[in-house]
This record gives sequence, C-alpha cells and structure tokens, in this order.
Amino acid sequence: MMMMMVPAARRDRRCLWGGGAGPKQLEVANLRRQSVDSDPNSPEFQAAYHAALPGEKTNAVLGAVAARGGSGTVGNAISSYLGSTSFNDGSSRGTQERRRPILKSFLRPEIVTLPLAKMDEPYLRRWLQTASTLGVQKTWLNSVRPFFKWAVEDVKLIEVDPTSGIRLKTVEGRGHHTWTREEIERYRTHHPIGTMARLALELLLTVTARRGDGISLGRQHVRDGWLHFVQEKNRKHKPVTVEMPIPPTLAAAIEACPSPPEALTFLTNSLGRPFGKKNFNDTFRAWCDEAGLPKHCVPHGLRKGGSKLMADSGCTPHEIMAVTGHKTMKEILRYTDAYDRKHAAVRAQAKVAAAKDNVVPLAVAAKR
Repeated sequence: MMMMMVPAARRDRRCLWGGGAGPKQLEVANLRRQSVDSDPNSPEFQAAYHAALPGEKTNAVLGAVAARGGSGTVGNAISSYLGSTSFNDGSSRGTQERRRPILKSFLRPEIVTLPLAKMDEPYLRRWLQTASTLGVQKTWLNSVRPFFKWAVEDVKLIEVDPTSGIRLKTVEGRGHHTWTREEIERYRTHHPIGTMARLALELLLTVTARRGDGISLGRQHVRDGWLHFVQEKNRKHKPVTVEMPIPPTLAAAIEACPSPPEALTFLTNSLGRPFGKKNFNDTFRAWCDEAGLPKHCVPHGLRKGGSKLMADSGCTPHEIMAVTGHKTMKEILRYTDAYDRKHAAVRAQAKVAAAKDNVVPLAVAAKR
C-alpha cells in the first residue's frame, strides 16, 4: 500500500494550529498571536516562522524583513517622520523642540529594529502609564498622535492609528501662579526703569505676551504707537493677530533701555543678541531671585497677572481677549480666575445703584 507523502511545508504549517507540539512548535504557534502581522502569507510572518523552527530569535528577523519592505521598522519610521515636511513645516519650532525628544525616546536598541505595527494601542497605553503625571501623559500622547496619523494617512506604513482609541482623563489645574500686585511692585522696586529686567516685566505684563512672543517683539512690530504682531502659538494653523496701543509704562521702559540699532528685538542678552527661550528663563529666574521673589513667579505668570489686572480694572471679557489673543471665553475665565472678587462686587453694586431707572424698588415689586 502506498503512503501519501505530506510536503514538509504543510507539515510545518500544521504545527501552527496545535496538536502535540514541542517547544519549537509552540514558539511558532505563538507567532499567530503576534500583533505584527498574523497573516501567514505576510513576509514578516514567513520570516519569523522559518527562524523559529531552528530556534532562532524572531524579533531580529522581523525587524530585518520590515526594513526590506514589510510594515517598516520603528527606527526607520520615526527617522523618516522627523525629516519630513509634515513634521518640520506642520508645527512651530517650539512644538518641534518639545516633541522631538519624545519621539526619539523610541530609538532604543530593544525597540528601534521592531516593526512599527508592534507599537499598538496596548503598548502605547503601557508606555503612557510610565509618565510621572497626567499632564506629562497628555504631552506624550499629543507628541505621537501626529506621527501615527502620518504613518497611516501619508506613507501607508500601517493601517490603523493606535492612538485613535486612547482618551486621557483631564484634570483642571490652576496652572502657573498669577503674579500678585505685591509681587509686581516688589520686582519693579528692585529693577528700576532703564534696566533690561524691568523692560522684560513691562513687556510680558502689559502686553500679556507669552515668553516666545515677548523675546521676539521689536521695532518692526511698532507702527504709529501701536503694536502689531502674529502670536507664535498656532501661527501655522490658526494664527492670531494682536493689535494694541503701546501701554505708557512699556513705552517708558523701551525708551529708557533701547536695544542695539541692529537688534530686531526689544529684549537682548549681555551680548546684545536676542534671547533663546531657555536662556531667557534662566536669566528671568535670576532677576526674580535678586528681587527676593518665590520660585512660583515665572514669565507665564505675568501673562495671567496682566489678564487679572484688566479684569480688576473692569475690562470686559472681549476687551481682555483683544489684548491676550484668546479666542474663547473659557480661556479668559481661566486666566482671570484670580481676579479681585471683593472689588468686583463693589463695582457691580455701584453700577446697579447708578442705573436707578432700570431698578424696580422692592416695595413696588412686593405689591405686584
């Protein structure tokens, strides 16, 4: 009687689905459950399958195959993205500086050669859990979302965006400390008009400028006594133009501490050059230390301090928004949360008392 010969490849494939398998066969069977590509006809699966039979390590083989035209390795994908126009022209320089080190953190030896598809949703959720705070989690997730969108839509490296189903809990915090009137006056007393330190405070406080805008503003932004500039934040997507008269205290500080003729910024360092963001932070911290101010007094707190001063002066939300460049009432409410409620109540009652014709006396209302 003739025996039917089963080809070796078919015998090997039967091992994948169970039945009296040894250690090597069990490793092969585990391939079917990998997140890389469970299609037995894919190049990744086939390479890993044949590597597993003699007991070889499959991850290295998977990485090599991916690099030759599979789903692409993590390293190749991230390197390509960081050099792409999507990354370099799709966001501001500050955003790029925040996101680049986060993306490069995946270029570790144990990850860089793996197929990109291995960075699935469960993997990213485990990665996010290593963040120190919810705020850091949000920063990390916002940094990798554009990368995976690019990988899916622009270059077709993977079919599913693993970040699409991830939603993080949001915790409303108070953010940076809002400078108080006392802290502002203490700084002004220690740094008089004519110093670069005083000019920095007046610029950030009266214009409610973010750090990036504050160190970039210069003569070219002044026309007929008005400041005209496009805010750095969201400049490439939803630009906001701010136009406002130069406040008298700022005009006096600029006149008393002029920048070099060739400089394009009001604020300059000891070499007469524009500040970088980190260098400005360090220098401003030193100025605050000289004035004996606590560590929570930071540049962005002056933006909030300026917003509070406008609210305390009776400015409407729309008037404040015209200066700060905010587009929503929610942001204005957050920035003016530290307003003086006691004095606001006094102003409110004074307005009611002044509008006598619009107020129905309680005695009349009771008879109705």
